[in-house]
Amino acid sequence: MDVGRRNALAFFGEATLFGVGMTFIGFTTVLPQFVSELTGSAVLVGVVIALAEAGWRLPQLAVAWLLLPARRKKPWLTCAGLLSRPAYLVLGVALWLGLGARSGSALVLFLALHGLMFVFLSVDHLVWWDVLAKAVPPNRRGRVLGASTAARGVLAVGAGALISWLLGDTGPGYPSAYAALFSLTGVLLLLSLGSWSLVVEPEEEPVARPPLRVYSARLAAVLREDRTFRSLVVVRLVSGFEGLALGFYTLLGTQGLGFSPAYVGVFAAVQTVGGIVAGLGLGLLGERAGIHRVIQVGTAASLTAPLVALLFLVLRLDAGHPLAYLYPWVFAAIGLSLSANFIGFANGAVELAPPGERGVYIGLFSTLSGLTVLPPLLGGWLLARTSYATLLALTLGLVFVGHVLSWRLGPIGGRTCPRARPGPTVPL
Repeated sequence: MDVGRRNALAFFGEATLFGVGMTFIGFTTVLPQFVSELTGSAVLVGVVIALAEAGWRLPQLAVAWLLLPARRKKPWLTCAGLLSRPAYLVLGVALWLGLGARSGSALVLFLALHGLMFVFLSVDHLVWWDVLAKAVPPNRRGRVLGASTAARGVLAVGAGALISWLLGDTGPGYPSAYAALFSLTGVLLLLSLGSWSLVVEPEEEPVARPPLRVYSARLAAVLREDRTFRSLVVVRLVSGFEGLALGFYTLLGTQGLGFSPAYVGVFAAVQTVGGIVAGLGLGLLGERAGIHRVIQVGTAASLTAPLVALLFLVLRLDAGHPLAYLYPWVFAAIGLSLSANFIGFANGAVELAPPGERGVYIGLFSTLSGLTVLPPLLGGWLLARTSYATLLALTLGLVFVGHVLSWRLGPIGGRTCPRARPGPTVPL
């Protein structure tokens, strides 16, 4: 087997196993339900989402700077993976062994391992894309990502069915159901690391690491001089207020609208499949019409999640109403919005980067986007003091502002834009 084919298969396996593994602990589905059963705290639900966002976004500028002189970057992800990817398996085993009966200890261990996983994911993110660009020929790269996306979509349906059974009335219930879900995630993440180990990374000439003073000055210059990049950051931050309610749609469904906990699996499957199907269409839209159009579609879709949830409250609809089948659209919209965030915003930063400065643009954009950790925290605090209706109305208004701002973006990519260059989509 030639090296290119071997690398393509290894990346396919890594991305597919990682993506399916993370479906079992969906941030907007399973984890909010777990934290709610563990503590009953809305604030802590927001903390869980914020911890993940901060963990993988904020360190990226520093990680990018540290990795500059490395001839081979694969060992960095391998080491980060060995330290972090067993985290959820450790938590699952601890719950099996009785930790679930001690909610305080279980919460501390969960937050520590959850945070550890996402801090090291900042290394994963940068290295994965760097090595993919070197190790898989361009004519195979699209097929690898497309095949992995399709495989995750198919497997997500089975994952959703299993989640539904585990959390449903006939399942084992807390804490055994969550022990199984965390353990499955941990095993699949370790298997994905095994697939990663099969990648053969070509060496490249190291890049001199600039002094921090020079590096910092260049970051400031990008923000000062690149108006489109600056606008992209502003739209991302304002539209990021979707995070106010992101962790609470599942809890509204199961605690406020009367959906059985078994529906958490349905919500997870709908979100994953919806995001993947939308991602395929949005990728084509970005190529033909420009990445700014992807952002506009994504922010429009994110409006519909709080809108539908708010309508359920205003019209007093619940799980027994004939229109109850519309509520899962909330999660389809979340999946579409998350896909648009990656295909639109992340690719937009890549597209705007001049040759040789992708690391600067990606790292700067990811770090500034780390401010989106604040809305989930604010959302938990707000829900604890007001109501779901207040939280959803505020989310709807702020995301609408983000959508309006997206129409002020200049052209980014697409066939009609002279700066267009193919950019990656994130596999997670």
